[in-house]
Amino acid sequence: MEGKSIIENESFFNANDTLMGQDGGIAHDNSNSLNDEIVSFDKGSDTFNSKDEVRRQRRENEIHELKASKAYKFISTVTTLADRYFLDALLGLVPSVGDLVSSIFGLPFIYVTLFKVKSIPLTLAVIYNYLVDILLGSIPFFIGDAIDFFSKAHVKNLDLITRYVEGDKKTIRKVRSKALITALLILILSVVIYFVFRLLIGVTAWTWTLIIDMFKWLAGLF
Repeated sequence: MEGKSIIENESFFNANDTLMGQDGGIAHDNSNSLNDEIVSFDKGSDTFNSKDEVRRQRRENEIHELKASKAYKFISTVTTLADRYFLDALLGLVPSVGDLVSSIFGLPFIYVTLFKVKSIPLTLAVIYNYLVDILLGSIPFFIGDAIDFFSKAHVKNLDLITRYVEGDKKTIRKVRSKALITALLILILSVVIYFVFRLLIGVTAWTWTLIIDMFKWLAGLF
């Protein structure tokens, strides 16, 4: 009996050692698996950070290239001449056609937004600002001319383009969210401006005709 008990105890200890060994092996395997997952996560995080850094650098390079481009420097020069030196307002003093001529200064801005920045919503926002400026400038009795000295549409559009390409989230969200409404307003403003200028041209022609007739009448008196 005693020998049998010893044999059973030895069998129990052998089974226990085997079980503990298996448990230890399982724990070791789980530990290795967890470490592999941590390493994999770290690699994934590094990859994500690397891609984010690449996108950031690419964005900075695009901004630098745009600001160094001839087109951007040209619109900066136009802004200085037209608004800061009041060339746009002075052209607006020419009856009827002055505002239309000064609006040509806006074409380089549209070129930059459409072909350099490649943003249709931004292009619409720039066009809208110019149409508002043209409409305000067409107000008769020199009221529109006075407004031209303070409206500074070129400064506004240059600032808008700069903030947009620099990634200002508020500006980008505002421009994109209002793109459809801006497009509709552009259509409405275009129609209004067309009829306003037709009226102004008619009034201007009538005024010049009246002035010439008066000079002829005065000349006939002598």
